Amino acid sequence: MDRRSDPRVDVKLPCHLASGRNRSSVFVGITENMSRSGVLVVWNAGDGLASLPKPGEPLVLEIELPANHNFGRRCMHCNAVVARVAAQNGDLRVALQINQMQFRSYPKEEPANGSRPGEYTCRVM
Repeated sequence: MDRRSDPRVDVKLPCHLASGRNRSSVFVGITENMSRSGVLVVWNAGDGLASLPKPGEPLVLEIELPANHNFGRRCMHCNAVVARVAAQNGDLRVALQINQMQFRSYPKEEPANGSRPGEYTCRVM
């Protein structure tokens, strides 16, 4: 029985995750599918098993959205909770329940954090 209340859409977008408690470590993943209330992320195996979040752990998730000529590049900033962690088809997947979501713009000026143009700079973690 499928307990999902919102339909899922297959969409593969780069995303960045950080612990809701300690935002110093940012992990990279790719969304596999998402709905209004949840996201399934393929976790980068290079980050190691020790870095996997545990069910119930709060995370901050930012999904890079494709550029749009009307409003430029944006990201979807979410406060989420880990629903489950599983291995599937040789990859690690983290299912997240979204509690709060906000669309944010990338900075217009050169980022102060030293990143180069084209690098991920949307995060406000």
